[in-house]
Amino acid sequence: MDSSSSQQACKVLVVEDDRPTRMLLERIIHSRGHEVVGCESAEVALERLEKEDFPLITLDIQLPGMSGLELCRKLRSQSQGAYIYILVGTGNSRPEDLREILDAGADDYIGKPYNPGLLDVRLTVAEAAVKEIARRKQLEDQLKFLAQHDPLTRLSNRSQLDPALALAIDKANAGEPGAVLYLDLDNFKIINDTLGHDAGDKLLLQVAQVLKSLTRRSDVLVRFGGDEFVLILPACDLPKACEIAESIVDRVEEIVYTSGDRSFRVGASVGVAVIDGLLAPPEVMANADAACYAAKARGRNRVEVHRPETNEISQLIADTDWSSRIKTAMRDGSLQLWFQPVYSVEGKRILFHEVLLRYVDPRHEEPVNPAVFLSAVRRSGQTTKLDRFVITKAFEALATTPGLSVSINISGSLFGDETYCEFVESMLANSGISPDRVLFEITENELIPNLQHASGAITRLQKLGCQFGLDDFGSGFSSLTYLKTLPIDFMKIDGAFVRDLPRQPFNQAVLQALQIIARNLDISTVAEFVETEEEMNLLRAIGISCAQGHFIGRPRWKPYREDELFQDFGNA
Repeated sequence: MDSSSSQQACKVLVVEDDRPTRMLLERIIHSRGHEVVGCESAEVALERLEKEDFPLITLDIQLPGMSGLELCRKLRSQSQGAYIYILVGTGNSRPEDLREILDAGADDYIGKPYNPGLLDVRLTVAEAAVKEIARRKQLEDQLKFLAQHDPLTRLSNRSQLDPALALAIDKANAGEPGAVLYLDLDNFKIINDTLGHDAGDKLLLQVAQVLKSLTRRSDVLVRFGGDEFVLILPACDLPKACEIAESIVDRVEEIVYTSGDRSFRVGASVGVAVIDGLLAPPEVMANADAACYAAKARGRNRVEVHRPETNEISQLIADTDWSSRIKTAMRDGSLQLWFQPVYSVEGKRILFHEVLLRYVDPRHEEPVNPAVFLSAVRRSGQTTKLDRFVITKAFEALATTPGLSVSINISGSLFGDETYCEFVESMLANSGISPDRVLFEITENELIPNLQHASGAITRLQKLGCQFGLDDFGSGFSSLTYLKTLPIDFMKIDGAFVRDLPRQPFNQAVLQALQIIARNLDISTVAEFVETEEEMNLLRAIGISCAQGHFIGRPRWKPYREDELFQDFGNA
């Protein structure tokens, strides 16, 4: 049977010491469209496997030197052993001998001398299995990539930061000091808010290209946050680091983003900190972050080197206005909750609304997104207070709007508050609101201090009827750990995987993989930033449970009715 047209060709290694039998196998397998390499012993086969990969291996159990069983066990013990299909030829037919073959790691066996019809069946099964193994490996590779890289820019994500810093510190201890650059884009929010997330993403890709063009092979470039990047420069003295930082500022300033008849520019504030081997990674990052804030406080679009006596003052200047303003806004009503619907893709109805924080200055019409002030709030120690404020306001909305269900964003640091559960329980008891109308989304702005404690707190509130989800899944290094450890009910897939989805085959594959994981864990999936009908249809085809984004309904000051959805797009 020539199945070259129906089976994807692969490389096959035939390990057989009998030359006529080996040549017969090579000819049959080659006729099926595969590339075949023959070896007369296990030792020769292992030498060949060091140079290239073979998804399918057929081997004789009786070999000179190392036996087929020993070879089988050795293959399975290697890192790539799980991705090889092994078919063993044997003249033994006793059940205990056949069981030993499978126990050694073989996928299948076939009796010798080979029967052409039976060999055809076994090879057909092997080809199908090889195809499935390749598909599984591709998904695993994609998930590994996702765990270590930013999905938009393909740069390393925060999970790679500490290991890279540790290596640079080791070099510094060996006499080769390095540096770290902390970069925050200036005026990026204007483009993001004016032209939308798609325009913001395109600009970020341009910035990423500029940064990559200025890095050395030994450097590590990390997308640290929305418009923040970190560049680790091992074995790089301070003058050279400052030279690179100045080049970044100059090159970013040259970027002009044009939309219609309008052009936009951004700048870059860069903080530089020395890696001298005396400070741990968190302290080095804190120095670079403080230097970046100093650059912003002193006019933006510039480079500042970490100097403790000036950076502390600059950071205080940068933070004080917002931290005090938000404290006042929690009292005077300037801090508001807005609502964005989360829509069931199959049920075609609103499941709940996410409540979003907005600062509304009486002197300006446009509300301010929390991304502008949350870092200042976090550094001033008001995160938990702000979380409680949002929860309280959300319960007020639930009490005045029958039928409304809401999801509330909470920071990971809230789980460090021992009274958190009691606070939510008292809110439920005093308001009389049914717990099944309350969902919580865990964000990664601050890492959860104790996962076991957090898991217990989540379970405690789930028993009452509340639900918990992971927000922006895939955007940060802790997402997979949270998914594995915490008893969540749904995951919200980061919008970077959804934007322009029909033209992003990698993102489609990631969504399919995440949907498989979610189905196996019996949790729901929510796709963020859905902005077109084409994206919605593709999400439906992939099997994503829910969707959220401007296509369905933009954030606004009051919840939506069903007939208010898709106002600009018709009924989806």
